Amino acid sequence: MMSNEPIKKVMIVDDYEESCKLLSEVLSENYQCAYTQESTKAVDMMKNFQPNLVILDYKMPGLLGVDICKSIRESETTRYLPIVFVSGAATVEEKIKAFEMGADDFITKPFHVRELLLRVKRLTDREVDTQSEMTIANLRMNLYTRRVVVDQAEVSLTPKQFDILKLLVSNKNNLVSRETFLKEIWGEIEVTARNVDSQINYLKKKIENFKGKIVAVPSLGYRLELNT
Repeated sequence: MMSNEPIKKVMIVDDYEESCKLLSEVLSENYQCAYTQESTKAVDMMKNFQPNLVILDYKMPGLLGVDICKSIRESETTRYLPIVFVSGAATVEEKIKAFEMGADDFITKPFHVRELLLRVKRLTDREVDTQSEMTIANLRMNLYTRRVVVDQAEVSLTPKQFDILKLLVSNKNNLVSRETFLKEIWGEIEVTARNVDSQINYLKKKIENFKGKIVAVPSLGYRLELNT
């Protein structure tokens, strides 16, 4: 990290103190870290600490990691804050639930230190697209604020749903394969095509007033088309 850059902050929420200390130790060379073992205090602590990224455990007494994730995404001041789950023995359903609530990444314990560092760096270094807006029919996407408006009504999307919609709009009228979604949206995260289908079904419901449609191409992927 360059010395003239402000140090970025990472907040860790895990009910096991050893996990908090380990994550903090691994990240502290490059980030200012703070942690709490009390999930119910996480949101208030976040307001004071103002992190650049949050790491959540999934299963915790008090509040689950997905509950905290949902709260972060529902707040205007934190809705675009990068969220990484670091959790052990998570089921596929739990991973899917985390992504549906707005997680950016999910790392399963035990993890490789270098993998964690690279994934955290990717999210904290994430740059805003230089093109500020994309418009198609009555749908408008602001790539800076990551807000979506259909007609005059704002639509609340999770980060993954926003990125899926952006990929479809960028390739309007053309097929986007499930493999492309997995590579571009999830990267190295081990999820299946089922997760793509699930997120697109949620997306369709949220933009139901859009004067276009997301068409499934059997066995291949999806295509965004305007209504004729």
